[in-house]
Formats: sequence, structure tokens, C-alpha cells
Amino acid sequence: MLELFGADRAHGLAMIDVAERLKITRATARRILSTLERLGFVRRNGRIYSPAPRVLSLGYTYLASLGFRAIAKPIVEALMHDTGESCSIGVLDKVDVVYVVRAEARRIIRIDLNVGSRLPAYLNSMGRVLLSALPDRDLNAYLTALKPAAVTRRTITNKRELKQRIVSIRRTGWCYIDGEVEEGIAGLATPIRDREGKTIAALNLSLPFSRHGRREIKTELLPKLSESTRQIEQILHNDLAVDMPSL
Repeated sequence: MLELFGADRAHGLAMIDVAERLKITRATARRILSTLERLGFVRRNGRIYSPAPRVLSLGYTYLASLGFRAIAKPIVEALMHDTGESCSIGVLDKVDVVYVVRAEARRIIRIDLNVGSRLPAYLNSMGRVLLSALPDRDLNAYLTALKPAAVTRRTITNKRELKQRIVSIRRTGWCYIDGEVEEGIAGLATPIRDREGKTIAALNLSLPFSRHGRREIKTELLPKLSESTRQIEQILHNDLAVDMPSL
């Protein structure tokens, strides 16, 4: 049923259309659609059903699989060695960013993050990149329900300012935060897009203030991060053209 809601049906389908296309009874179509709506995979506007953001989690399962990690891990590790900083890939799962690939630089002081770790999306550079790719209606709904908490003295908790920063990522194509997750640590992230240009994940560097100035971050580290992102996208677009599902 979910496969019915493809790009060519972006405006959604009525229950009767679903029943006719799948050759099932209207009662069965209504029951399945109600279940999908309750689980958060579709949403209803009057008589029309359309896919909800949570349907992306079905694709994220693939991203978190060994196949994707095997492809992305060498690029992430190469970026870590090139910059000397910890590097991660994350995906959006409801209100959190989930780490699916991570290469951690050796440091005396470490941030306790591993594959499978979660952080609130608004708090994290990868999370903000992923939030910026949401349609306005979904982003507004996320912010309306959000109850931001200050983790450090730099954490942005004003929803209006958060939205401004998230929306600005659509124009710049990258996100930089400083000291919002942990004092003295900055985050730099770029989106990873599929063949259709949809943001499916984000790649980031964790940067100690003591090691990098703002100018260096923008002129030296951002180009390296962007190049690693391009390499991952190139493999996804080409080598996985058959196996990679459209997200």
C-alpha cells in the first residue's frame, strides 16, 4: 500500500483509489489506512491520504545496514584521518538524529557517542541539516511540539531563532553550531542526498574550539567535508542504483 504513494502521486490518494488500485475491498483499505495513520506512516487531510515523514524510517533501516556502513565507513575514516577530528553520519528518526556511522579521533576527552546513539535533532548539526530538508508544514509541526532544553549555556532554546537557523541551511547547504551540545565542541555538517536530490542522511565533523578557528573551519574543513559527502553520494547514485531504495 505504501508503494502507491510514489512521486507521481505527491498530492495523495483517496481511500477508494487505494482500494481500486490494490483490488481490495473498501473496508480493508480503510482499515489498513487507519492503521498506517495511527502508526504515523500516512496522514489524512479530509478524504485524501498522503505519506508522512515517518515512512522515511523504512529507508533508514537500509542506511543503517552493513551494506551502507561498509560503503561509507572508509570515506568517514579517511575524513577523520585527514582532519584529525571525529566524523559521523546520522539520520533523522522522529525527533532524534541517530548515529549510523562513526569514526572517532583519539582524544583525552571523548564525547560518548557510538553507532546507535541518539541526540535531539534541534541540538545537533546533523539534526538541523536533516530538519532543514523537511517541508515547511512538517518543520512547523516539529517546532510546535518541541520543548527545547539548554544543555550548555550556548544551547539555543528560542524556537524562532532555531527556525531561522534551520531554514538558513537550505540556502547555505551546511550547518555550523558551536558549544550547544558540549562546551568547547563545535559541529559542522552537510546533507547526503539520494539520486532524486532528497536529503537522506547527514555527515559531520566534531571540532574542538582549541584546535580550529572559524576561518579555518570554513575555508579548509568545510571543503573536505563537502568532498567526502560528494564521494558518498557518487557511490550511492552509481554503484547502488539497483539496490538502493528511493527514500
